[in-house]
Amino acid sequence: MVLEAQNVTINVGSKTIVDCVSLTVEPGSITVLVGPNGAGKSTLLGALGGHLALSSGRAIIAGRDLTQLTPKQLCNQRAVMLQSDNLVFDFTVNDVIRMGLVWQFAVSENEKNDVIGDLASKCGIVDLLSQSVLTLSGGEKQRVHFCRCLVQIWGKHDRDTRRYLLLDEPTSGQDIANELRVLRLVKEIATERNIGIFLVVHDLNLAAHFGDIFYVMKKGRLVANGERDTVMTEDILSSVYETPVKTELTSSGLRIHTF
Repeated sequence: MVLEAQNVTINVGSKTIVDCVSLTVEPGSITVLVGPNGAGKSTLLGALGGHLALSSGRAIIAGRDLTQLTPKQLCNQRAVMLQSDNLVFDFTVNDVIRMGLVWQFAVSENEKNDVIGDLASKCGIVDLLSQSVLTLSGGEKQRVHFCRCLVQIWGKHDRDTRRYLLLDEPTSGQDIANELRVLRLVKEIATERNIGIFLVVHDLNLAAHFGDIFYVMKKGRLVANGERDTVMTEDILSSVYETPVKTELTSSGLRIHTF
């Protein structure tokens, strides 16, 4: 049972933002979507998370169309981190993270506190729990929302429920240490908890290091997909980004250079 887009098209007015795109996110793997600004990546992720209506095509999770699921069913199967946080109220960090558990009515407050404390520690924000989110830096806010998504899919779930985490630029605004903290944690939950990850990221080196399956978009369309060595090539990336790209296979993995 997978998360998939089937011939998804999304129009805004007379403009086509996503043009007949199909892709699949498998449990236990990190599926990476890359491409230049304006390619339609964030729009596609929002649609797969159930946040945007499709003009045509289908978004399916574990065999069911997203439009057939209740909000609670959606919350049980996927968590979505979008680029914009839209937080204007004076919530504490603890309040925001706890929003990821509002659908879990059978979970005790002690259990919720344990999960929040554990994941806040993993995300490096445990010292921020009592602070207002309005006082945080952009990078700190990103980690708070990332933690909220982890809490949502980490809690108690129906047995055999396939779960998915959709992340739009989760490393935006992070320093080097926290970029690695976030993506190592993403890798951990994919492999150890069999959660399917759909990751939109601009840093091609981070994508190449942490991704399993790759999709490349340009101007609303998919131009390549597959494993790293068939997709993250000099020819494909140079064409998509319209700038010279060189790749180098090193002992630590694939390195991608622009100049």
